[in-house]
Amino acid sequence: MQLRHLLILFCASLSPGIAMAAVPTRIPAQATISAVTVYQDRAQVTRSVTVALKPGSQIIAVEGLPVLLQDDSVRVDAKGTARATITGIEVKRSFLTQTADKRVKEIEAELKQLERKLGGLDARKAGLLAQKGFVDSIKVAWGERISQQLAIGKPTSAELNEAMGFVGSNTVKVEDQQRDIEQEKQAIKEQMDALKRKKQEASGSYRKESKTVEVAVETAKEGKLTLDLSGVVNQATWEPSYDVRLAQDGTNAELTYRAQVRQQTGEDWNNVPLTLSTARPASGGAPPTLYPWRISFYRPMPMAMPAPAPMRSYNKMAAKPIMAESAKADMVMEEEAPAPAAFQTAQAAAEGTSIAFKIPKPVDIPSDNTRHSTVIALEKMPVSTEYGTVPKLSPVAYLTAELVNKASWPLMPGTVKIFSGNTFVGSADMKQVAAGEKFTLPFGSDDQITVKREELKQHKEAGMFGKNRMGYRSTITVTNFRNEAQTISVKDQLPLAGDSEIKVSLEEATLQPTEKKDDGTLIWKMKLAAGEKKVFSYEIVVEYPKDREVTGL
Repeated sequence: MQLRHLLILFCASLSPGIAMAAVPTRIPAQATISAVTVYQDRAQVTRSVTVALKPGSQIIAVEGLPVLLQDDSVRVDAKGTARATITGIEVKRSFLTQTADKRVKEIEAELKQLERKLGGLDARKAGLLAQKGFVDSIKVAWGERISQQLAIGKPTSAELNEAMGFVGSNTVKVEDQQRDIEQEKQAIKEQMDALKRKKQEASGSYRKESKTVEVAVETAKEGKLTLDLSGVVNQATWEPSYDVRLAQDGTNAELTYRAQVRQQTGEDWNNVPLTLSTARPASGGAPPTLYPWRISFYRPMPMAMPAPAPMRSYNKMAAKPIMAESAKADMVMEEEAPAPAAFQTAQAAAEGTSIAFKIPKPVDIPSDNTRHSTVIALEKMPVSTEYGTVPKLSPVAYLTAELVNKASWPLMPGTVKIFSGNTFVGSADMKQVAAGEKFTLPFGSDDQITVKREELKQHKEAGMFGKNRMGYRSTITVTNFRNEAQTISVKDQLPLAGDSEIKVSLEEATLQPTEKKDDGTLIWKMKLAAGEKKVFSYEIVVEYPKDREVTGL
């Protein structure tokens, strides 16, 4: 037995390099975020860290990563003066303890400082109450004294003014200071409430999980190595919003393309270079597959008596399904005559079938799910305007504008705020608009275009043919009070007959409609010069058998 031990020690002394290589050196590292690309349902976060390496085997442990980091998305690139080979990457779970404990202590210190301020304000308030009580006692005493001395011709008017001025000024002064103290106390209480919420969050994260990425390297030459570690996290998103401002002459409009970015990934993004991408990683890169669509005659299944289930014993704990770690991470996801200031816009670049908008300056986006707005682009777009009115429902002319997306990238669906000059008109929903595609937006009503409709409901009988005849005669008056010519579309409708014995027709029209649609819509499109008025009339006639009754008239 002793001989065997001697042989093992002898072999170990001959090959010390082999024995040392079995235990690689662990190098803890904290990476800083160097870039963030946000998609509509997730974000790719890239971090950088530089470490000094010596020849041999090392494990670089990048610690403190968010638990929402998707393990299979982690990628590592490395470069530097060290000649190193990456031999493995592993993602592990760990716990944040010291950081949370330190933050709780910092918040408690801030709370104590605010409590001291609050105590000082209460002391000042007590002093003011004492002063007010003193002034009130003087006011009472002087009142009694003055009433006694008025009978003998005293005090003088100067003495009275002096007494009233002293009491009045000091009363106002004390009350003003009391109000100031109450406002200051309210502000301090709001700060304390916010700190208490932060303390509760920090205390709750005392055992909060984090992740560590371990990168195993074999180093042949001493030097420094910079790791770029990227990975995808959930609970991050951005959505577009737009401002469209129509020029006063109606010939063009300026579109401001904004992005509303928010995230709740578990870590704050401080001073990070930000890129917003229109790519949809969740939808995949290929169209869905069609599977055979099989049909057959229905054949009822024969009834069969179920066999009795065999008695079996099982472990209740083992029967519970075990949820994969990736599934847990996915479940966490489901949960605004000086020269005008110019907006700084993003740089747009095509990336395959998507567009990436690179924000020019680093931004701060905390992990609190609040929206942070940034301007992506400003675009001038050509416009053709037209007024539309439906006098049957509302005697008002509404301005609509047809715009052309002159940008080299599409407009994604979002909310658009509409302005006519400096006047806010309202909001609308923007649909997907391709580059070069036309789209229309409503710009509200215009009092400079007036519309009037007069209707006379008539009932006639044509005895010769034994039919009832119902007529609706309308007269429309449209006036353009603007200083330039305008195009106006007037809409009405014919009723749609649900029976072949009901006949509907348009008669005695002084101006024929420009368009008749299958759904009964009638459109009169006209161009009115500045100050021009146009009047036209028509009659909608419905004929049906005399012994029948028609609903809807």
